[in-house]
Amino acid sequence: MVGSKLVRAAKSVVPASVRARAHARLTDWAANRVLEEVISRTDNTRTVTWLGHTIWQHPSDAWLLQEVISDERPDLIVETGTFRGGSAYYFATLCDQLGNGEVISIDIAAEETVAHPRITYVAGSSVDPEILSIVRERAANAERIFVMLDSDHSASHVLAELEAYAPLIRTGDYIHVQDGLIDEADVFGDTEPGPAAAVRDFLAGHPEFVRDVAVERRYVVTAHPYGWLKRVG
Repeated sequence: MVGSKLVRAAKSVVPASVRARAHARLTDWAANRVLEEVISRTDNTRTVTWLGHTIWQHPSDAWLLQEVISDERPDLIVETGTFRGGSAYYFATLCDQLGNGEVISIDIAAEETVAHPRITYVAGSSVDPEILSIVRERAANAERIFVMLDSDHSASHVLAELEAYAPLIRTGDYIHVQDGLIDEADVFGDTEPGPAAAVRDFLAGHPEFVRDVAVERRYVVTAHPYGWLKRVG
């Protein structure tokens, strides 16, 4: 009862704008603490699995991915950064459930892959002209395309990927850039500029894309700040 009275008293003297800023800061702090705990408990997602395969995705972000893919129903999903094939397999099984879609997964040297008839694995750099030619050829027959960038996380490479793959995206579709937390989270310490820095540079020169904050923060906790770029023009 006393607590309720204190809250009502605070509301009567603290401006709404101040309360809103305080609430936003508290929410951000809480989200970052939860994210750090998830990173710790899952060995930075090394123990997160999908149908027995290591997926290397934060659970809430993986759930969001399936929501977006279910809504968009892309004909082609392009993933840069295969690593062990878990995310590609995740996408392929979603395509199975939706009855539509194929996956191209690109990596210079994937540690392993998971076989699935909807997945094509391509060995090489995601920004190599020959690799881009393969992707463009497949994209030519797709009405809707979803691109997820999860390879080299240096800002220069992510920016090069954004410039290379942005022309494939139709109005209303997304490029999803993973692991912006490298730039934002204290748990990673001092690092070189990464994905979030690349996205900010990209958006400054591409008004046809916007940062979709509503999708990015749908589940409050995310490993991918600046991660959802929607084409609007």
